[in-house]
Amino acid sequence: MITAKIESKGLIKGLIIWTILFAVIIFGFSAVYPQMHSSAMEDLLGAKLNGLSPALLKTFNISVNGQASFLVATGFFAYYFQYMFLAASIYAMMLGSQALIKEETDGTIEFLYAQPVTRREIVTSKFVANLFVLAIFWLISFGISVGSTLIYRQSTDSAATITKELGKIFAQESLILLFFLTLGFFVSTFIKSSKQSTSVSLGIVFGFYLIGIFSDLNDSFSWAKTISPTHMGIPSNLLDKGLSGGNVLLLSMVILLFLGGTYAFYQRKDLKV
Repeated sequence: MITAKIESKGLIKGLIIWTILFAVIIFGFSAVYPQMHSSAMEDLLGAKLNGLSPALLKTFNISVNGQASFLVATGFFAYYFQYMFLAASIYAMMLGSQALIKEETDGTIEFLYAQPVTRREIVTSKFVANLFVLAIFWLISFGISVGSTLIYRQSTDSAATITKELGKIFAQESLILLFFLTLGFFVSTFIKSSKQSTSVSLGIVFGFYLIGIFSDLNDSFSWAKTISPTHMGIPSNLLDKGLSGGNVLLLSMVILLFLGGTYAFYQRKDLKV
């Protein structure tokens, strides 16, 4: 697995940068949580949130009660982490979309194909390496999230509940990150340069995100929720009801489809040497 080792080493720098950024932002948001329990803030939230329309609260995934409430550690985490998850989806998408094209862009494709490996083995090695890096990033993010939330929790927040609920969020969102990773690999067989990776990744992830918003705003467009992975991964929704069996099955099938498509198209691709 020489190719996988080379690929993993090349991804370490990006992994460190993304992990540090996530850690800083998560700790920053967590430090705000105790302020939510001041009497002035509780009165303000009660008055303002109850005065907003249910549709608006739903659009921004704001809950006024239950585990997803701002005044519960898991609810506060779920609110701000929806945007962190959006960033994580972009990272997963970028990992995949750069994987099979960067050697052609950097002019090192001849070295890669001088190795005694087939195209199928190259795809497998690169996928394993990128999946490993993404898993490390997600596990570290989980540890940081639990740790920071526990540090700033209030006496009314159970440590066991925090660990359990955040574990539920991260476990289910990992399937969606895998979706974006495999989608990125599939896209990588089509784009002409790794320089297109960032713009393509941003466009696809934010496109799915906007579809999810529109599906909440317009009842006649509500069916679109089933085609928006970012909407499926909204933390507050995962706290309330989790991913449905249908969504898990759909995501799993599409992941396998993207993987199969990646192998098939890369086998026939004309490489720019």
